[in-house]
Amino acid sequence: MQIFGDVLGLIKNFYILSEGALSADQSIFRFDTRDKMTRIPVETVSALNLYGGVSVTSGAFDVASKHNICLHFFGFYGNYIGTYWPKDAYFSGDLTIKQSLIYSDYDHRKELSIILLKGIYRNMRALLSKFNGDVSGLSLYIEDGTIERIMLSEARLRKSYYARLDDLLPEQFRIENREKRPPKNYGNCLISFANSLLYSEMITQARYTSVNMSIPFYHSPESGRFSLSLDLSEVFKPGIVDRLILSLTRQGIIRAEDHFHEVGNGILLNEIGRKVFIQQWESWLESASYNSRMKRKVSHRELIRMEIHKFAKEVEEIEPYKPIKLPVD
Repeated sequence: MQIFGDVLGLIKNFYILSEGALSADQSIFRFDTRDKMTRIPVETVSALNLYGGVSVTSGAFDVASKHNICLHFFGFYGNYIGTYWPKDAYFSGDLTIKQSLIYSDYDHRKELSIILLKGIYRNMRALLSKFNGDVSGLSLYIEDGTIERIMLSEARLRKSYYARLDDLLPEQFRIENREKRPPKNYGNCLISFANSLLYSEMITQARYTSVNMSIPFYHSPESGRFSLSLDLSEVFKPGIVDRLILSLTRQGIIRAEDHFHEVGNGILLNEIGRKVFIQQWESWLESASYNSRMKRKVSHRELIRMEIHKFAKEVEEIEPYKPIKLPVD
């Protein structure tokens, strides 16, 4: 792990946390601020995550395209804005057509949505049980009818789940009511920030597959949004996002008095808080557990890519999609 002032180099994900200019010369990215310059060799990069006011030159876009590197852009509140998606290295027109056929088959989409929601519910229960939380009243009732009704079922489930998660979080970090833009308290701030990291990681891992991330089955497709990433990210939130937040706050690694500041009507991570959280996030993605199917240890980062491949097998009618059951060890 390397830290270059306001540029965090972690594994192959780089996070640029301050204002400046990103350019490139042949096989080197260059990030300039008023005070310093940082060089980043492209062979060390799988994705660049840009926060704050970063200007990007055409040369940087060109190098990113040649080396299959995503550029993820985040807003003032740490929310995901969009991704520069280079020309697909593994594009499959056949798979895209098959994904489109699934989207046009409403009954198939409903079936997949219910399967996804059951996977979310299972991982919520597993996380609460891991921390000796209350699972007795956490139940899943799926409304029949439309995908919109299934989403209402998820919203009710998530509200009940967050209430139980609050019992496990330190008092200062309780979520209370989920609020996003801007987040109104420390707990909401951490969830929003971590969810955006998960979403961008899902997109980064999709670069190594043939799956078209703009064609969802649960969320609605929107211009400029990788909606399938929203779908598949949901099942990872309890075991990756929420578990990390529980660990960091209960151990005092993230502290309300040191790592946040008030901005307007919201609460945001300050510069130090972002660096600490991102370092812990990358370490958590690289942590591995034994996978009986693979017969080896598999990192959380690998599990994300494997989930996309699993969905591809559903599309290809090779194997039904079963959402991941996240390890709790």
